[in-house]
Amino acid sequence: MTGVSETPPVTRTLFLAALFVSLTGFLGYYDGTRFITPPKIVILGVQLAFVFAAIAVLRMLAFQNAATLAPLLIMALWAALTLLWTDDTLISARRWLLVFIPGIGLAILAAADPRPARSFAWFKWFLVAVTFGSYIFSLNVYAFGDITGTGEFDRFRILDLGGWVVGVSEGGRQYLNLNLYIHRFSGFTSNPNSFALYSALALISLCATARFRLRAGGWVEIALILAIAIILILSASRAAVAMSLVGLVVIFLLRTERRKLARLSVFAILGLTILLYALPVLQAGSGLEGGEEIFDLRERADIWRLAVQAAGDVWFSGVGFGMTQEAVFAPLGTQTSGHSMPLSLLLETGVVGLLLVLVVWFRPAFTLTRHDETLSGTSIAVIALLIALFVHQTIDSSVFRYHWAHFIFVYLIGASSRLAVRCHNA
Repeated sequence: MTGVSETPPVTRTLFLAALFVSLTGFLGYYDGTRFITPPKIVILGVQLAFVFAAIAVLRMLAFQNAATLAPLLIMALWAALTLLWTDDTLISARRWLLVFIPGIGLAILAAADPRPARSFAWFKWFLVAVTFGSYIFSLNVYAFGDITGTGEFDRFRILDLGGWVVGVSEGGRQYLNLNLYIHRFSGFTSNPNSFALYSALALISLCATARFRLRAGGWVEIALILAIAIILILSASRAAVAMSLVGLVVIFLLRTERRKLARLSVFAILGLTILLYALPVLQAGSGLEGGEEIFDLRERADIWRLAVQAAGDVWFSGVGFGMTQEAVFAPLGTQTSGHSMPLSLLLETGVVGLLLVLVVWFRPAFTLTRHDETLSGTSIAVIALLIALFVHQTIDSSVFRYHWAHFIFVYLIGASSRLAVRCHNA
């Protein structure tokens, strides 16, 4: 694929529609008891309808850049092979289908996108709209709504609009040493951490593509960046703040043509990730657990300790894709996820699967920076977002799950493939 004219315009519309559904389908509101959002089967059906329609129109053009997605396809194949030795093939297969069929389809369409920069601009402003929309919605509910529920995980603020009850999930973070309590709200997402993740993604996208010119348009960009930065800080999400800082560092390195340092940052992050998971094991029984609220890993330290210990028995082949909770934690009497994408995939797909994921994840940081051409804002944004998202996923596990963050990930992988082909053909 070398020209825009080769691609029927309707396919880009179908691609953006698939991406739009993959993100908005997971947005909603609380009614005081539960999160109201479309059923997964409806989201999946619409996703697949748009994806397959676009591929049908493109035909063979859809697969001209498929070779650049080989690491993702190989990883999906390996994850499928783990179904052969998992204890519950049906559950694992269902989760594999939910994650990889729409995910690979979306990546293929992004890799065939004739206008990746325009599509990313649309994606960026979507993130900004959700961030501001969620914050304004939360402020209105907080100002005019009522609180219901008193538990840590069932506290909501609701607003009755003539019989239609809308609201948000409310949490908070207490910093005793600072005598500070920060209210945390979910906005249009399912929890405050997801709202914070949206804010971080929007901030990184804006900073990567902003021109920072002190003109009318430049002032607007700067104002938006500052406003989202404030929203992010007020979210009190340590993972979102950490990923934003990493993303901003990567943007700075790439904007100043320090490409080698940007690539080396990948290895630094991987080293720090290993240290992060080693600490709970090393501190067990040492009396060093806990600490300041802002650094305390809380229950995650115990979960990671169990995960690292369990990985010793299944490190090569894993227990089966998507089976961390049932095969690892449930037998130990713990109803939890891994709270870590790398550890979860190590447990589920073994070291082979994890290494494949790392290749998929960080390959764009090398393929997009090896050419002499000046990096576009879109390329810088894609690299920074992928590296930053990995940092977030070291303490979360929403990528490689049927979750909107996973579809952002596969979109970025597909977009990076398209951008790499353009650099090669330039």
